[in-house]
Amino acid sequence: MTGSRNSKRRYHEVGLQIEELLVTGVFKPGERLPSERNLSEQFETSRATIREAIIMLELKDLVDVRQGAGIYFKDIVSLDNDENSDGVSNELNPQNVGVFELLQSRMVLETSIIEFAARNIKLNELRELRTIIQQQEEFINDNVKFEELDRKFHLAIAESTQNRMLIATAYNLWNIVRTDSPLWNKLNIKYLHDEELKRSWLDEHKKIFYALQMRDEKLAKETMLAHLKHSKSELLKLVDTKDESLLEDDDMFFVEAE
Repeated sequence: MTGSRNSKRRYHEVGLQIEELLVTGVFKPGERLPSERNLSEQFETSRATIREAIIMLELKDLVDVRQGAGIYFKDIVSLDNDENSDGVSNELNPQNVGVFELLQSRMVLETSIIEFAARNIKLNELRELRTIIQQQEEFINDNVKFEELDRKFHLAIAESTQNRMLIATAYNLWNIVRTDSPLWNKLNIKYLHDEELKRSWLDEHKKIFYALQMRDEKLAKETMLAHLKHSKSELLKLVDTKDESLLEDDDMFFVEAE
């Protein structure tokens, strides 16, 4: 039974990693995926797991399996440009969503996720988080790697919930934050060139890890909220407050419950 659960989770992890390669531009829409054999070698897993991951992506309408011709990524970008079949306009395009709305979304989602994670996280997942933190310390001066590990830390917490919808939502939100928000990207640049900020970020990750290790749901939620509030305060420093239009429509969404 344990082996079956691990196999199920593995194909899901691989599917999400392949999806991320599309969203982040490593693979392009219309591009053919590598062969099963190459993918199995790349992700260090069995070809059966790769096939299950491809089925998952096909069900999510992200790939087109062409008999005898291979597997191709679909053009998901175009879906953002038009009104969809439910009448939702492109106002909901990630590029049109304010940065503070994105941060509030992270507050709502990630504080709930971490409560759930504190109840369900396994020992091997705690070890993974500890390894990520150790790697962040090691790569404190490698901006690209440090940012990659930051993303990996938060998504590993989501993965520990074992809830596929929460995991997928977390991945989608992080993709928006990291690729479609100019102001958030500006924050990242500031963080990644300010060692003091990076070290404070790392210290907050350690506090989050401690709360998860203690399986303290309340403390886990509090430490995650404090971490995200810190991001909010740094974002506010980047905004030219003389230009009220930058905050007027966005900060109205930032009412916080105590």
